Amino acid sequence: MASERVADMTVEELKAIIAEVVNQQIGEWMNYLNNSALISPGYYMLPKRTEEEQHQRNQALLEWHRKWVEEGDEEEQRETFEYLQKALDEDRLSNRPLFPKQ
Repeated sequence: MASERVADMTVEELKAIIAEVVNQQIGEWMNYLNNSALISPGYYMLPKRTEEEQHQRNQALLEWHRKWVEEGDEEEQRETFEYLQKALDEDRLSNRPLFPKQ
């Protein structure tokens, strides 16, 4: 197989080589993801939690929420929310506020 100098190749030949390399690399990445996840080709999914694991996470979240409601300081929460509103509106890419004044 003869090698052709890159400088002697046409733009179309270079595009074809680049496309082939990119397709090959993407194929290798997808094979790795699919093989590591042990699922059908073209998809990658995170492992699912067991029912018991999900139940434990739900219970922990409910406990956290219960404590938050019981220990919450209304004035502090209001001040925190006002601060967050201001901070989020100041740092937006859009000129439209995230929390419009009513």
